[in-house]
Amino acid sequence: MRAGADAVLASGLAAGRVAVLGLPVEPELEAELRAVVDELGGRVIVRSSSQLERDGVWAGAFSSVAGVGCDDVANAVRSCWASAFAPDPLGRLDACELDLEALELGVLVQPEIALVAGGVAHVTAGGGVSVAGVRGHPGALLSGWAEGARDADLADLIGSQTVADVAGLARRVYATLGDDVIEWGACDGKVWLLQSQRGTGRPAAAPATQPPERSTRVPAQPAAPGTAAGPLLPCRPHQAVDCRGAILLVDRPLPALAPLLFGARGVISRATAAGSHLAEVARGLGVPMVTGCRTETVTGPDPAPGAWHAVIDGATGEVLLSPATG
Repeated sequence: MRAGADAVLASGLAAGRVAVLGLPVEPELEAELRAVVDELGGRVIVRSSSQLERDGVWAGAFSSVAGVGCDDVANAVRSCWASAFAPDPLGRLDACELDLEALELGVLVQPEIALVAGGVAHVTAGGGVSVAGVRGHPGALLSGWAEGARDADLADLIGSQTVADVAGLARRVYATLGDDVIEWGACDGKVWLLQSQRGTGRPAAAPATQPPERSTRVPAQPAAPGTAAGPLLPCRPHQAVDCRGAILLVDRPLPALAPLLFGARGVISRATAAGSHLAEVARGLGVPMVTGCRTETVTGPDPAPGAWHAVIDGATGEVLLSPATG
């Protein structure tokens, strides 16, 4: 980690990962890691872990590597360390006004469970629980690549008892730790807690303007509560754009978009991806967000930046679009 930080300071943002990946893991550590993998059954998951992740704005910032055996474990550990110096976490670090020293990263080597389903669950303000998930491993859901199902639809997919067990687990975690967001997995008739955090974020943004009279309502799903209004700005991961005061329009809620949220008023995702890490970032920042919104039915597939005005309600999923008046 010190080598990565030194490389960034000396040669720029792109140098950190290269420096970390170029360093060998010490033979003593590699031998110890191989022995641990054997002890844990020969197949593990290697997970990044940071104190920064107690804040929801860091959801999905660092990497984990699944399906790791004895011959791969040293490279998997090094890959987790290197993930701290990817553009996404460095962008979040800058937005949070933190120094490189804040990128302290632990690595956990854990037995890998063959999950039959997984996802996220949120304890709501009224004491209810909303559960989202997919069949199989939840990684694709959390990273924004899988659509996922929620609540009743999820019960049809994986069984109502599993959904009820997840809701019960979420309530117990909230009662014990005060964490209102969990990531869960199901295997062999049991529900496992993968991790938890407090997802209640900063106060949500308020609309900057009143919605124009000539507005078209577009269906969407709620993702992060709050209301916001502003010019619609299409954007992609790692794109250098001035997003201050804008409603971001993204194809999928990918974690690499997280640094853009720090200056945005709101987020609209065309894909649903219920329970993505980007939605956790939005909740942590108090940035309203909706998903599953097919804005192209109104704006066309490639709207110009600022050509449309958007008003969103992240609690109800309401989206209003109107041509910009200039």
